[in-house]
Amino acid sequence: MLKRVHFGPSVLPYLLVTPQILITVLFFLWPAARALYQSVLVEDPFGLSSKFVWFENFEALLTDEAYLQAFGRTFAFSGLVAGL
Repeated sequence: MLKRVHFGPSVLPYLLVTPQILITVLFFLWPAARALYQSVLVEDPFGLSSKFVWFENFEALLTDEAYLQAFGRTFAFSGLVAGL
């Protein structure tokens, strides 16, 4: 018969994982959440006031011809680099 080792509940695994979770939240999730929040705002040039505009920023971006041309060039360049 095969003997198996069973360990009781311990707090050590949680203590060992905590620093990585804190680093992930602090340097990845928090900035990403702030970027998404700020993408739906319009601020004055000095940052003294802001207005919540929902998706107007994205509508303006996706209707801008210069942005769409730059996006197309970037997409083509990335495809060529990956393909070659």
